[in-house]
Formats: sequence, structure tokens, C-alpha cells
Amino acid sequence: MGTEVISPAEDSSKNISELEQKIIRQVEYYFGNFNLCKDKFLREQIKLDDGWVPLETMVKFNRLKTLTQDFNIICTALEKSSNGLVEINEDSTKIRRRVENPIPDESYLKNEAVEDRTLYVKGFRKNVSLDQLLEFFKEHKVENIFMRRFPGNNRGFKGSCFVMFDTVDDAEKFLENKSIKFEGTELLKEKKKDYVKRKDVYYANLRAEKEKKLAKRAGGNKEDGEEDNDDEGPEVDIIPGCLLKLTGLGSTCTREELKKSLGEFGNICYVDYVRGNPEAVVRFESGVAAKVLEKAEEEDGEKKFSIGSCKATVSVVEGNSEKQYWKNIARSKANIRQKHPQNQHRQGKGRFKKQWGNKRQKGNRREEDSSDQPPSKRFKGDLKAENESQASNGQEKEVKMAQKESEQSATTAES
Repeated sequence: MGTEVISPAEDSSKNISELEQKIIRQVEYYFGNFNLCKDKFLREQIKLDDGWVPLETMVKFNRLKTLTQDFNIICTALEKSSNGLVEINEDSTKIRRRVENPIPDESYLKNEAVEDRTLYVKGFRKNVSLDQLLEFFKEHKVENIFMRRFPGNNRGFKGSCFVMFDTVDDAEKFLENKSIKFEGTELLKEKKKDYVKRKDVYYANLRAEKEKKLAKRAGGNKEDGEEDNDDEGPEVDIIPGCLLKLTGLGSTCTREELKKSLGEFGNICYVDYVRGNPEAVVRFESGVAAKVLEKAEEEDGEKKFSIGSCKATVSVVEGNSEKQYWKNIARSKANIRQKHPQNQHRQGKGRFKKQWGNKRQKGNRREEDSSDQPPSKRFKGDLKAENESQASNGQEKEVKMAQKESEQSATTAES
């Protein structure tokens, strides 16, 4: 169930098999702080029976199901855990998180302390498995490992992880330890919040460079130092107040989450966002972007709005930025029309549209056909007269041929 699994603090004095270690690690991940903040299904199950969840339900979870579906093996393994996170009922058919360990609310993952003990770690093989990562981090007091994957259908591992440690001190120790290597490869390590800031700058520069190229392509090549004329270019239709900018989005945020979270404020025309990019611009049909700011929470002088599992900074695109954004849209549309003019003015109508145009037809054409005047209509009487004339000419030819043959035969006879 997911790729994030906590690592239990195992007691080496107990005789715990490898299978039992995996069972403890997986079950305690399910009931751990990180998963319960996101797993709505399990949270709903916990509310049904005073926190107790039947093992029949638990063994349907994919990762536990692949380990075992035997209740006795699961209960025996959990009894050997020294974490004290979960407990088993008397007839060994249900488990729950202990009452003395209250379930955290959804704001747990947004806590600044959680950010301080989460590191970005890169340098793993692209084909490494989750179990290999768990084995590698087993001795470093890790609460959660999130394997970062490529977007799309492939979902291949990027070779980097977000690792949440038990405490800030544990994270600092791992960060400062230069001797830690994975299969001989030195790991790149930094705090997650520093990584996010670095990527924000990278994507901001990338976006600025892209906009610069688009503006140059739409406005034509200009000499260095030549100023752009804002009055030039395609006509811009601006709908004020409908552009909402979001920054600080998580690496796993999707368009669907943006639409779901912001769709209640008004109809969304377009979401200008690429997954993994910390920034996005949401375009509404009408000027309702300010309503999002009214509902947003204020932190450190900024407006924050929850999108999925992250809290993004929101602002309304106004002034020159708003005008430039709409200008870029108009330029993009103009470029498309220039590249594909045939899509703008299609000739003919319907499935029997004219195909040949002015193409010359096969065969000889009469001289009158080449004139600008349309051919005159030929009535039935004209056709009859023409046919009679042709027949009369044929009869005269036959008479002349007969007279000629008669004269030739007479001349032969005299000789």
C-alpha cells in the first residue's frame, strides 16, 4: 500500500525473523503518523469500532497481503515489537493503535518540525527496490521513506527520496555524516525545504527563459537593447481578476487536485501547470480569484491555501503581470494560426465538398468552353435539326460514291 514505509525500532535481544520484521514494519506504517494523516479509508475504519480494525480488512492491503494472510503469524510478529504502537484484542482478530498514542490531525505533515526532519537524498540506483532502501535506512531511525517517481504511465524511480527521520537530531546526524554511501556511491543530501527553494528558483528561471523566447518569436528578432513596444502584437482580451498564482506546490501535486480544491470558487478554464513544478496559474472563467484569498489562511504575511497534502502560497495576478500573461496567450494563439492557416479557412462544405477546384478535366475542350461566357443552352428542337442535317449530309455522300463507282465500271467495259 504505497511506497512509504516506516522502520520500527527493533529489539535485537528478541528472536525476530526477517518475515516478522517486515510484518511489524508494514503494520506500524499503516498505523503510523504519516500514513494516518493521508489514509482516509483507514481513518474511517478506526472510527467504526473504538479504534479496532479487523485483521480481515488489514490483510486486503497489498503489501501486507504479499507478506502473509495468516492471522496467527501477524499477531505473533506484532507481540514481538518493542515500539508499543499497536495492540491486539483478546481473540487475536483485531488490532488498533494504542489509546495513549492519539492519532494526529491532518496538520501534522504541515508542521514546521516535520519539515526540519525531512531530507532530500539522491544517488540510488534507478532499479533499486523499496526493501533495499528499507534495509539501507534500517539503522538510521527513519519514520518514513517516500520514493520519488517520474510522472506518467512509466512511474519509474528517479533515484531520489524524501526521508523523514524520527527527530531533528537524527536528520542532522545523517546530513552531517559524509561517510554514508549507498553501494559505494556518495549520496547527495540536503534538507527538503532547501531543496524546494532551490527548485523554485530553477523553475522560475526556466519559465522566464521560456517566456522570453516566446515573446521574441512572436515579436520578431530584435537587436540587443531594443525596447519592446507594449502596443504592438496581437489584440489582447483581458478578463480582470481571474488569474490565481500558486507557489510552493509539492512534487506530487496534480492538476486534478488543483481543480478539486479550487473548483468550488468558480468554473476553471485552464490550469497552467506541469507536475513537479512548484508554481501554477489557474485561470477562472470570471474574476473570482480574490475569493480564494478570502478563504486562505494568513501565515507570515502570506496567504496560504491547502492543495492536497501541501499548503501553497496564493496570490492574484494583477497589473503588468496580468497584462503580460494575457498577451502571451494571444501571441500563442496567433502563432498557431500562422503555422496552421488551413484550419482557419476550410474550403467547401459537407462530405461532398468541391475537390478538384480549377483543375483541367481530361479530354479535348471546345473553344467556346475556354471563354468567360457560360455555354448556351441547347434545346431539343436544335438537336433534332442538327441530327437531320448530319443525316442529309450522309445521304449526299452515299449518292456521290455510287455515281463514281458507276462511271468507273462503264469506263472499264469500253476498254
